[in-house]
Amino acid sequence: MSIDFVDPEVHKPATDADAEGGGDKEQGNADGGSPRRKGRADWRRRVIAIVAVLVVVVAIGGWTTAKARLGSTEDQLAATQADLEAHQDSLANAQSRQAETQASITRVQGAIDIAVADRAQLETMVADLQAQIAAVDSQASRTAAAQDLVNAHSADARTCFDGVSSAVDANQVDNDQMSVTAMRNAAAACSRTLAYATGAVFPFDFADPFVLRAGGAYYGYSTNSGAGDIQVIRSTDLTNWEIVGNGLAGVPGWAAEGATWAPSVLARNGSYVVYYTVKDRASGKQCISRGVATSPAGPFLDNTTGPLVCQVDRGGSIDPSPFVDGDGRAYLLWKAEGVGAPQTIWSQELTADGLGLTGEPHALISADRSFERGVVEAPSMFREGGTYFLVYAAADWNSRHYTTAYATCSGPAGPCSKPADGRILSSGSHLAGPGGVEVFRDGDGALWVAFHAFSEPNVGYPSSRYLHLARLRVSGGGLSVESTT
Repeated sequence: MSIDFVDPEVHKPATDADAEGGGDKEQGNADGGSPRRKGRADWRRRVIAIVAVLVVVVAIGGWTTAKARLGSTEDQLAATQADLEAHQDSLANAQSRQAETQASITRVQGAIDIAVADRAQLETMVADLQAQIAAVDSQASRTAAAQDLVNAHSADARTCFDGVSSAVDANQVDNDQMSVTAMRNAAAACSRTLAYATGAVFPFDFADPFVLRAGGAYYGYSTNSGAGDIQVIRSTDLTNWEIVGNGLAGVPGWAAEGATWAPSVLARNGSYVVYYTVKDRASGKQCISRGVATSPAGPFLDNTTGPLVCQVDRGGSIDPSPFVDGDGRAYLLWKAEGVGAPQTIWSQELTADGLGLTGEPHALISADRSFERGVVEAPSMFREGGTYFLVYAAADWNSRHYTTAYATCSGPAGPCSKPADGRILSSGSHLAGPGGVEVFRDGDGALWVAFHAFSEPNVGYPSSRYLHLARLRVSGGGLSVESTT
């Protein structure tokens, strides 16, 4: 909507005075303009003044409104500031409580750690105490067992003693047949007596054992003792053993009597070849020979004119042991005594009939571990899961230090490597110096070890080394033997 302003002078009615006063009108024009124009100017001034007043009023109203809004905003800002300060106080309080809580947690954790340590120490003390109690109980059990042995098996002990005495007397006059008969008659009583005390499976001296499975039975062979140059025993269950007798028909002409050690037997082409250590008359060294038989029980005939292996420059060669690989090829392992060089275990391929050697010998391992005390001997090799294992004896055979360890090989000719400490048999509370290990398989293909050991406290020659058997385990690339006494 628009407003039209009308000049009041334009519509003012004429009067007589106006008509008669023309001179004054002219005078008025001369004095400052016509009255009509002057009125119009005043009117404009009044309008402008009114507009100015309105503008001022509006401005004052807007300023008042703005001031009111500003005041409200300031109030809101002050309230917000107060809320912020309140939140900051709350945050500070929360942080303080968190710090106190963390400190409490730290103290509680410290207390828990102390409690855990105390509990671990207490558990260790309890375990030690239980072990001591178990040791006392074990000792008490052994004492009671020994008493039971004396009380319940005194007759067996007397029969065993009498039989051994008779065998010794016959052996001293070189009457092998009488010695074997006396031992055979006393064997059952001696086996019960000895097995009850030590776990040995044969009651007489049976050092450097070798076990062969043939014809549904197991044959054991050992170093010369009461039953002859090569002692032979037989079992069908690996528990009960009977004496067969002397497995060697006689030593060859180049060899000396009474020093036949560590025999081992290889089935080859329908016959059986025995490898054993014997003393060479010419060099005075222990060397390796071989004999042949049609039965695993012998007698083995050695018709050689010289040693099969005799490293005279290395002090001689002993402890032969055959190994047959998956392709049917046979190898012989042995130990060089080590005069002028570290003691070393060697291998060399056998001829197809097993009576000779072919190719070159290969050094497999030497004595280089502290527990070996400069000695490695009595090797035995087998293959399991694609890995070749070499089991051997170390340290002094005539002491409690004698032990059994192993190495792994790439093949029968090596190379071989040892773990840092590969011992699998060591002296215990009952057995001392377990060694002379030979590995064999039972009818189900399970691995076993045959080994000899002294029985505490009778350690060292001339005390007997008895035959023990135990299961052999392969796990994680290593070997372990089931617990023995």
